Amino acid sequence: MPIQHVSLSHISYYPESGLAKSRPNSELPTEGGSEQLLAEMKRSFLARISREHGSFSAEKGETGFADELNKFLDKNANFLEMATALSQKFETLIESLKLEFDAHLLFFVEKSPGNHFFYLFVAGMNEALTIDSELQITTSHSIDTSTSLHGIKIDLMEWKEYENYAYISLLAPRQREMADLFYQFTGFVNGIDKREQTLAFLSGIENFSQTIPEEQQKDYRTKVVDYCVERDEMDEPVDLSVLAREVEGIDRDAFVSAMSDYTPEDERQLMVDRRSLRQYVKFAGRERDLAISFSAHQLNNRVKYDAHSDTLSIKGLPNALRKQLLGHLKEE
Repeated sequence: MPIQHVSLSHISYYPESGLAKSRPNSELPTEGGSEQLLAEMKRSFLARISREHGSFSAEKGETGFADELNKFLDKNANFLEMATALSQKFETLIESLKLEFDAHLLFFVEKSPGNHFFYLFVAGMNEALTIDSELQITTSHSIDTSTSLHGIKIDLMEWKEYENYAYISLLAPRQREMADLFYQFTGFVNGIDKREQTLAFLSGIENFSQTIPEEQQKDYRTKVVDYCVERDEMDEPVDLSVLAREVEGIDRDAFVSAMSDYTPEDERQLMVDRRSLRQYVKFAGRERDLAISFSAHQLNNRVKYDAHSDTLSIKGLPNALRKQLLGHLKEE
């Protein structure tokens, strides 16, 4: 998708030295390094299952985040003016709360027919040793796109043209104080409980499975989860009518009708929780020297669980495990 605008700023704050900032006088080129950087940021952003989805509170944040976006979209401010205004608001919050901070704010806008997105990523720098052309060991820096990355993605068309509820995707910082600051800065408060919504959805999926032949149920569940995980990895909602076409051997109209009792009225807004989806088809757990994993359909079949004694029984071990156990017993 073509990048329309790119800008960035650097902000640091330490109580002993105060606020330091750096902002550009012009936008960055939209091609080359900008494309590669945005692709890396998006990959990291979309890989994180802790992303939240929702909307602005009363169409504006406490710091006027939505107001600045509106000015840009209404052409009352250019992109650089918007990025500068948002950077200034972030600086004010950091300084007032006296939180140590050292990172870059990276602003992007992508647009193509049918899509229009705004991104703001907050990323620090990683330091590493490298060897230069003179065979000297020197220090290099790279943008951190790992777990410290956080940011916000806004579907501008959903917000302004369709007015749908889940037009914001937000990845908050892990540190509680910084997370609170980020929520305040962006005005994101109307979050969707994706786990609750997904569990209700999966309850409907399981109930409908009882209407299809038993030998098709495993494939049915797997197809449902694969489609939903794919949608989450794309940061897109689940569309029941499309899902019905993905699953073979079911009455599509009956499926959509049955699932309407377990999903929000607007099917475009069914955002799913990836962790809950995976637990639906596989149980897994690990602690120290013990790791257990098995497909959910094996429960009460080859695998039995006695809650009273907290005992898991497995009938018919995998061949490789059986051979290891028999070999160990012979050695004894």
